[in-house]
Amino acid sequence: MHRSSRPALRRLALPFVAAVALLAACAPAAQPGPTGLEVRAFGLPPLAAQARYLVAVYDVETDPTRVDVTLLPARERDERLFTELGSGIGDIVTRELFELDRFDLVERRNLAAILAEQDLGQSDRFDPATAANVGRLVGADLILVGAVTELSIDRSSAVVPGFLGGATVTTVAVEVELRFVDVATGRILGLGTGRGVARDAEVSVDAVQQALRLLRVGTVRQSIVAVALRNAIREAVEAAAGRLPSKGA
Repeated sequence: MHRSSRPALRRLALPFVAAVALLAACAPAAQPGPTGLEVRAFGLPPLAAQARYLVAVYDVETDPTRVDVTLLPARERDERLFTELGSGIGDIVTRELFELDRFDLVERRNLAAILAEQDLGQSDRFDPATAANVGRLVGADLILVGAVTELSIDRSSAVVPGFLGGATVTTVAVEVELRFVDVATGRILGLGTGRGVARDAEVSVDAVQQALRLLRVGTVRQSIVAVALRNAIREAVEAAAGRLPSKGA
């Protein structure tokens, strides 16, 4: 190339480079790709058999104002849905408590039988005195009660590395509060809150709907809903368990 042509080419390239820089500055900030898709490990050590409390895990309160189920068809969003979610999430809490390996657990079927026998209405079931009484009826030392204080699902378009033209990023955030209640006194002996967030690109609506349906029966197949929920439960369980006095103290 002739030397005299190089300055001209540089002059022509400058507007192009400036335009590219302007477009990059105006583009939406890149969102992270798949994140938070691992279930956190427990940090508390196991306890010996003689040091363990016997715990009954109550159903978990799921307030319709705190739980986002708008991705489910309207015909599925009835009062029974939230009752079943509370029972299903209670099953998941039980399994996470078993994995923690610091408690002996009352069989959930025994607890369900007592709840059915007591014929408790929704407004009565989560009363602390009622929960403590149910714990006594199944012979537990403690009853674990809790609530889902947030379950949000956000689907938004974003620029994601590796996805040409952008992608729909689904973010699930779950927050739970769990309390260990002494069945003899009704006092709260340990309380913990936990939050889990999981995010992934191009998760289908069908996959999220299926994950919500599985929660109703206490099943957690690998999904961003399950990961966010389990991480929230694990954090809350450990925080509450870490505050308990030693058995017999």
